[in-house]
Amino acid sequence: MRSRFLVLSIILVLLLASSSGVANPGGKGDSNRDFTCGGSCHGDPSLSSVSSADIQIDTVSTAFSGTATEISISVSGMELSENNLVGIFLLSSKKGNDDHPEDHGWQIIQDPNGGTSNYVEVISENDNSITVSWVLLAPIDEGTKEIFASIHHGSFYNHDNKAYIGETDGLLVSIEPVPENYPRLKEGWVSPDERISGDSSPIIVRTVNTDSLSVFWRLSGESQSHEAPVEMIEDQEWEVSLPATLGDTRIEYQIIASKDEFNNQIPWLSMGTSDPYFDGTSLGAKLQSLSFTLIILGFMLSLQAWFSTKGVRKLADNTNEVEEMISDDNSDYWSRLIPSDENPGWLWDPIEKEWVADPNNLPGGKQ
Repeated sequence: MRSRFLVLSIILVLLLASSSGVANPGGKGDSNRDFTCGGSCHGDPSLSSVSSADIQIDTVSTAFSGTATEISISVSGMELSENNLVGIFLLSSKKGNDDHPEDHGWQIIQDPNGGTSNYVEVISENDNSITVSWVLLAPIDEGTKEIFASIHHGSFYNHDNKAYIGETDGLLVSIEPVPENYPRLKEGWVSPDERISGDSSPIIVRTVNTDSLSVFWRLSGESQSHEAPVEMIEDQEWEVSLPATLGDTRIEYQIIASKDEFNNQIPWLSMGTSDPYFDGTSLGAKLQSLSFTLIILGFMLSLQAWFSTKGVRKLADNTNEVEEMISDDNSDYWSRLIPSDENPGWLWDPIEKEWVADPNNLPGGKQ
């Protein structure tokens, strides 16, 4: 029996392992991934086909070391599956490992979905074409760096569940030394990816070599921007007040760091809105759980008591009631009898029309 169970378990594991290499129609979510992902992201040519998409990657040809840079990827001409889902990679290599931009000195401040992943999944809503952008800090090391883009997606007629893959050639970016006293974001700072609905708490921005900071905001989809209040709370640390948002609204903001003749315009960042979190303490939650447990326990005990007595008839002791009824009947009976002087020892019953012996004066003088 054990050997059969072991064999079945091995077969199940093999089936699951082989199925992970085909396409995932619902996507696998944003994450940090090398291009091949160990085969699960369809890097194996036997599990994929070439996409018909046209992919363009665009950024500045020169970036200052450690400063914010925007990289834009445009994809068009895809033949998508019915859910219109596309997975997009931002890569610094296509060797199959160490592909993540951070492996080559880049730091992702924000991905197209508001996080910090190099792989994102987006839905095409406009003629099977998409344009997305990453905001990164350029590497500290100077020299020439390469950036690649790659995509994978399904297709409406895709009986083999293969992924369709497209990729670009490397885009060269020259990393040059940052000018002295150039204002920029502090290394390690990332944009918050979301706030709770209705929360107007300020965000904190950390900078380097910055005398003044300006921030402009707009709601996603709007073209007109508004200036946000900014206050320096410590050296190179700024508090930015952005208005609260509700529902699934995204707010976009742009930071402009200034010092002397330099104005460093950071690419637009965005922040989503999440539902309110559970408001309470762990102790309160435990006490509430205990109270619900006691309520359920009391209810079960009540049911047990009810079912244990159901169907058992209680025999009532009506002796007293019967004696009282008999006593009342006797009292009425003897009170209606009429004594007779002519017939001593006898009482006349006018109801029954008969003579009844008087128990207090029996005929013949007996008591």
